[in-house]
Amino acid sequence: MSEQGRYHRFGLTGWPLEHSLSPLIHIEFLKSCDLNGEYELYPLVPELFVNNVSILLETGVTGLNVTYPHKAAAYGICDEIRGDASVIGAINTIHRIEGVTYGYNTDICGFRHLCSLLSPPEPFFIVGAGGVALAVDLVLSSDGAESVVFGRNPVAWRGKSPARELDEIESAILNTEDCTVINATTLGWMDDDSFPVDAESLKDRFFIDLNYNRFWRWRNLLHTQSSRVFTGESMLVYQAAESFRIWTGIMPETEDVLLMIQHKLEKDNINGAY
Repeated sequence: MSEQGRYHRFGLTGWPLEHSLSPLIHIEFLKSCDLNGEYELYPLVPELFVNNVSILLETGVTGLNVTYPHKAAAYGICDEIRGDASVIGAINTIHRIEGVTYGYNTDICGFRHLCSLLSPPEPFFIVGAGGVALAVDLVLSSDGAESVVFGRNPVAWRGKSPARELDEIESAILNTEDCTVINATTLGWMDDDSFPVDAESLKDRFFIDLNYNRFWRWRNLLHTQSSRVFTGESMLVYQAAESFRIWTGIMPETEDVLLMIQHKLEKDNINGAY
């Protein structure tokens, strides 16, 4: 059966799944590619994830995006891991074909695309040690960039960059002439979240927030410090497009979809995250 004649069942799983833009993005991809299908949200609690996601895939869902906190657990349910996902041990895309479950990580190409748009300066200071941080680390290390990861438990870090205690990031920033700080955590999902850096320390520095909550008060302080602030909509759309290509064999156009979700964020006052 051709892709045009098939009914596609796609979705996103994570916990929680409030304010996700993924359904909007993928429905637009389906429309623009003249394909029939759906994209649903499947919130699964962590303790039941492995069992419930296996049941979900048996119901006919062929394409599934995976977000916090399931990226590492999802790796373990796949029959085969494709591409660089095998290097970092975390996936965000599942493709189910004829009973076989394949795992991919499109966060990698999504972050690489974002970097190509911004050309941020070294060194890179990555805050966080989860699946998104591993994807960011792989991109930077493969490009030979100087990067350091800061987290609460650096000895457990599985990436290539050196890891340090979270409370050391402030001094690291102040000891550089320029740098790029990357938020690869869930900090900022809530409007009042704090961040382990004084906003004044990021004066004239790059800050890349891989979330997109427009109402995060700490990040909005950076605009008063002449910081160069960028959020994750471009990465979100591009990694979604790569997932869509994996599922359908068609790479959708992304520019109009990016403009659409940026407009929606402004118009509807949505606060969101991956």
